[in-house]
Amino acid sequence: AYFGTCSRAILSMFELTLGNWPVIARILQDKVSEWYFAFSIAHKVTIGFAVIGVINGVFMQETFKVAGSDDKIMMRQRDREKKLHTKKMKRLFEHADESGDGILDMEEFIQVLENPSVRTWLAAQDLSISSNEAAANLFRLLDDGDAALTAMELVDGVARLKGPAKSMDLAVFKLDFMKFKEDVSKLAELVESIGGQVVEGGFSKAHAS
Repeated sequence: AYFGTCSRAILSMFELTLGNWPVIARILQDKVSEWYFAFSIAHKVTIGFAVIGVINGVFMQETFKVAGSDDKIMMRQRDREKKLHTKKMKRLFEHADESGDGILDMEEFIQVLENPSVRTWLAAQDLSISSNEAAANLFRLLDDGDAALTAMELVDGVARLKGPAKSMDLAVFKLDFMKFKEDVSKLAELVESIGGQVVEGGFSKAHAS
């Protein structure tokens, strides 16, 4: 018997919620009233599916939260992400290095980035390239000054620049600012040199007079 005492009723309701609910629903419908079909379905939908689903979701969320704050798990996850990034960037480097010399010049780099599939793939890596000018800027940002990219320069540079478009724009601005600063310094030195020559020439003429 499924009912008759308090303990039997509690156990039956527990089974109705989590276990073999059709058997109890059939008994209530056949032995008590056919209207119990509405109660059984409503109970299973609201308590069995909705409430229990929410409780399971809360437990899973807390489990993931604890796992996400665990230092060792975070370190392993970052290590996996780094290895995956390195693998993807080396695959891109091998695809772009048509000469096979182990380095990429700007022409090779821009040429491979003209492929829409490669641009879409880079966008999926949080690195948006919309034009050849943007590709050239990216090359200059990745390059260490020798006008050639190695595999590790590509890996490390892309890892540094990955993110929203604002990150890359800021890096481009920083590059332009450094060039501007260098040009201003050269101009200041030139002006100082010319000024010194003018002053020296003026003293020479005055002395001669």
